[in-house]
Amino acid sequence: LKFSLCLLWNLFTMDRAKQIAGQVTAAPVAGTAADAIYVDPRNAHAYVNPATRFDPVPERYSQQEWGLRCQLAVAYRIAAHYDWDQLVFNHITVKVPESEKLEHGPHFLINPFGLHFREVTASSLLKVGIDGKIIDEGTGAGPLFMQGFVVHSAVHAHREDLHCVWHCHHPDTAAISMQKCGLLMLSQESLAFAGGRLSYHPFEGTAVDLGERDRIAKSLGPVNKAVLLENHGPVTGGATVEEAFVLMYLLTRACTYQQRAMAAAGGDLSKLITHTEEKVIAMSQREVTARTDDAPEEVKPDYDTPHLMFRAAVRLIEDRDGADRIYC
Repeated sequence: LKFSLCLLWNLFTMDRAKQIAGQVTAAPVAGTAADAIYVDPRNAHAYVNPATRFDPVPERYSQQEWGLRCQLAVAYRIAAHYDWDQLVFNHITVKVPESEKLEHGPHFLINPFGLHFREVTASSLLKVGIDGKIIDEGTGAGPLFMQGFVVHSAVHAHREDLHCVWHCHHPDTAAISMQKCGLLMLSQESLAFAGGRLSYHPFEGTAVDLGERDRIAKSLGPVNKAVLLENHGPVTGGATVEEAFVLMYLLTRACTYQQRAMAAAGGDLSKLITHTEEKVIAMSQREVTARTDDAPEEVKPDYDTPHLMFRAAVRLIEDRDGADRIYC
């Protein structure tokens, strides 16, 4: 029996390998949010085009948009896994490529209000214009949530470089947003935001004022990719879904560490191990320096960390939920 099971498993994996072989490309897809990429779970560096992985693509969508919808759908489920959701609230959005040239553009994809993050699918996503016009209602699963539109359109309207915008009410991060000290440079994760790379936006209450969009954009600024909405929660952005994901992962992780350290110290910041701003900046540059120092080429950090981290999370969700229940 054991031999038979092994033989069946080997036959299955060989057949699966043949299916995947025709989908793997020789090099990474270009680094834009539209380049939704998937990999063979046994090789985290092998890239697969989602438009060919899940056929047929619905006629109403281009292969590019469908791949983007698939990537965003699994991103919502990843967010739920990491406690970056709040029942039916919070949002992740992705700009539709080339939509700046269209009426109501740019357009972006967003979850319909009313679905839990684990219920979001590729076809259920709304496509909306920068002015709030519904371009595509998806499966009609729910309306556009006003607060989500305000926060996300603020970034999409003012930062062309940030194709994906990720917002949540992660408890530890929201708690840090309520403290005057803000994020402290206590952990490796926090160093991603050293040197003023984390912006702050004053609390204005629930985000239903369209005028706040300009103020959020001003607080974020022209360079930073993360902003802490005070008394509210974090917003991260990236040129890709992967980049926005990793920034959210690092920010929430850093805030959890800080919350636990402060609790262990009884709220006394003098008991925490801190460093001078000069040393913090130097530490934050170590990985960049490592790429150019005299270390052997074999150990230099020459890999796409955001892609590898996102792909690991995707495999986790696909194994749990089943790809056919996400990319549909």
